[in-house]
Amino acid sequence: MKPWELYRVGQATVRVLADSTRTTEIHAVEEITGRARFRRLLEELRGDEILSLRPELCSDQVDYDALRRLPADSLGGRYVRHLDGNGLSADYQAAATRYVVDDDVAYLMRRFRQTHDVWHALVNLGIAGWEEVTIHAFSLGQLHLPVSWMILFFGGIKHGVLERRWHALTDVMPRAYRAGRAARPLMPVIWEKMWDEPIAAVRARYGIEPILQ
Repeated sequence: MKPWELYRVGQATVRVLADSTRTTEIHAVEEITGRARFRRLLEELRGDEILSLRPELCSDQVDYDALRRLPADSLGGRYVRHLDGNGLSADYQAAATRYVVDDDVAYLMRRFRQTHDVWHALVNLGIAGWEEVTIHAFSLGQLHLPVSWMILFFGGIKHGVLERRWHALTDVMPRAYRAGRAARPLMPVIWEKMWDEPIAAVRARYGIEPILQ
């Protein structure tokens, strides 16, 4: 990393510690620290369908009203209810990267962000601070991104130690990491092809265990 990038990562980290809802700052850290890992992931996925189709989870490509008509126990139904119930917009996660120039790497970063809320639905986690840290434990098991290490460290202190959520810190987060490692690789999955499938069947197919019941 260049000196100004180190400064930007430090600046973003301080801002997120003060306000963990500053998602754009998390994105900055993710992009700057994650480029090398995503380049390796790009090589792993060469020739995969996801790179030829390049689906995007955004309102330009996904009919969210159609998802709202799906049963609540379907993948698409659970995903859109997670978005709606928490006041989230998929388009926000589809925003262009700011610190990545390689189009392929930028796409994979966007896709990772977009599928973040699909993973929330699959592992049955909400968006409370400690739950966002927990989903990064799951992500760490899948991808070992530097940003997930940082969120687990600082978020574990803030939402685990300082908020005295000992069960989350000592049981739920480690269990989420193990679940991420045990699941099949999820980055190549085109979730758009299985919106109407029961979420239980999708979990079984990819070896995903819900973190919360």
